[in-house]
Amino acid sequence: TASPVSISSSGITSTSAVISWGPPPYEDQNGVIISYTISVSVLETGESFTYTTSDPTLELTGLKIYTTYIIQVAASTSVGQGPFTQEFNVTTLEEAPSAPPTNFQATAVTSTTASLSWGPPPVDSQNGVLIQYTINVTVQETEERFQLTSPTTSLEVTDLKPFRTYLCIIAASTSVGLGPFAAVVQVKTLEDVPASSPVNVSSSDVTSTSAVISWGPPPYEDQNGLIISYTISVSVQETGESFTYTTSDTTYSFTALK
Repeated sequence: TASPVSISSSGITSTSAVISWGPPPYEDQNGVIISYTISVSVLETGESFTYTTSDPTLELTGLKIYTTYIIQVAASTSVGQGPFTQEFNVTTLEEAPSAPPTNFQATAVTSTTASLSWGPPPVDSQNGVLIQYTINVTVQETEERFQLTSPTTSLEVTDLKPFRTYLCIIAASTSVGLGPFAAVVQVKTLEDVPASSPVNVSSSDVTSTSAVISWGPPPYEDQNGLIISYTISVSVQETGESFTYTTSDTTYSFTALK
């Protein structure tokens, strides 16, 4: 008995496929074909299994996503089984990843730059060719949101604001779609010098030899860190004499003035 002919596939999904074939040529059947044996093996793992049917078609279900299966078919008469066909490959379709990227880490590099790194989802959860990673970012202090993408497993993020906490989540994509996001990872950029000066400078309790100077801190978005001190520069207009003072308060009392 010769092997079946014209093996083909149709109706392929991510977990199923229909395999069809024709009987051996009439002159090579050597009897009544009573069944077909279908040998199926997984290209990536070598795992194998067989099916038997009396029909010239078989629907394979419960297959693994984006996996290549090697198919061979043999015909049998009541006397026995004939030779298998040549190998015929069927690859199931992709789906979105079923697990998030692994080992997601975020590290502040400067006051405006952070480094992100991660690993791909586990191989058995990738469900296809990974083409991109999507990182959704929320600024904790302002709830501002933005999105980043990367084709690789690392990214240097620039143009961030100093001393802000960024909440990051990441997901992987195949051509079919986006997988689940990983747990939130947060990174806080480093401090920098204030971007603007204190506000609302005013004087009070002015006498012939003293005065109290008060002010407010720079606007929050310009503080760029924890304000730990204020430097007050004082110069005498008539003489050009100058001196400085430092305080952690938002007020300073000058005494022994001229």
